[in-house]
Amino acid sequence: MTNGPSKSASFKGRIHILVPTFQPHDAVGNDAAGMYHVLRAAGYDARLFAQHIHAAYASITTIANASDSSWDDPKALLIYHHAIDWELGEEILRKTKNTVAIKYHNVTPPNFFANYSEFYYWACVRGREANQRLAQLPNTWVWGDSQYNTDEFVQLGHTAERARVVAPLHHVEDLMAEPFDNVITGAFRDSANILFVGGMRPNKGHAKALETIVALREQTSLPIRLFLVGNFDSNLARYTDDLHEYMRHLDLGDEVFFARSVDGSQLRSYYMASSVFLCVSEHEGFCVPLVEAMAFRVPIVAWATTAVGETAGDSGIIYNQFDPHDMAAGIAQVIENPDLGRELSHRGRKRYEEVFHIQAIKRQLISLVEEAMQK
Repeated sequence: MTNGPSKSASFKGRIHILVPTFQPHDAVGNDAAGMYHVLRAAGYDARLFAQHIHAAYASITTIANASDSSWDDPKALLIYHHAIDWELGEEILRKTKNTVAIKYHNVTPPNFFANYSEFYYWACVRGREANQRLAQLPNTWVWGDSQYNTDEFVQLGHTAERARVVAPLHHVEDLMAEPFDNVITGAFRDSANILFVGGMRPNKGHAKALETIVALREQTSLPIRLFLVGNFDSNLARYTDDLHEYMRHLDLGDEVFFARSVDGSQLRSYYMASSVFLCVSEHEGFCVPLVEAMAFRVPIVAWATTAVGETAGDSGIIYNQFDPHDMAAGIAQVIENPDLGRELSHRGRKRYEEVFHIQAIKRQLISLVEEAMQK
């Protein structure tokens, strides 16, 4: 089904949002859907195109086709969401007369998957090869989710003068409006709870979180529990098996709780039940859970690798190098010093409101759209 308005002449300009797979509960899909609604509300004739479309989005999305006349309009802006290799998408980019902005969400380095999934390994190899091709496209903009992402394209040869940063649109305000899950908020009151949110994928650094808890156990007599919240992928079952084996090796039992698939109410309740948000992910192009932690006023302790330090800013205790004893010491400080915890909570919420609140991201997005459509 097409999604074009009937009164296009009354709109500021036409914008085509192009994404390979459009589905709910996905960071790229959330950003694309958010753009659609924000830009239409701002007066633009925004239209969504995808090759694979979830039924939930069928009413607002057109099936992408390289021969679509939409790509012939030199006055239109094409926003291309890039996180994987997509043959049809690149075919459209090669032929389009639209002004092009590549929204780069990052591609995970393939080495993380070498021992776990041949499919994901080669998908990331092809995604990284696509980065090199897209960086060479003339007269395009690149909008990275983070400066880390944008710099990656510039290092591959993209023109720095046409490189910008705009954080991904998210559903944090919706998450904050979810009801409490009384089971979660009631069951974990007897411990200092540390939260780590990230899909069960080998770039997320779960093993480092386990090592940090072992070090923390040596530094405090308080009962502690680590929540590992993230979707389970059956294609990466061996990775999860390795985590459980490593947990047994470290003699971690009741201190670690896996929540493999949670709804909005449960996720909100894990944030509300936690004393510290721990981020030891080894590779992130942005890290939405950090923004969620800021919004929920959960103090952050993080390893500043890839885009993590940039996203976290001054909202937590941030380490440039990973050492489980240092990370544990930071967590212990937050737990045992209520004044420090409150200060970090305040700084995180302030950063959320000023930088990552949905209204702040909307303003930045519209500013970049105006810039791209004027040139």
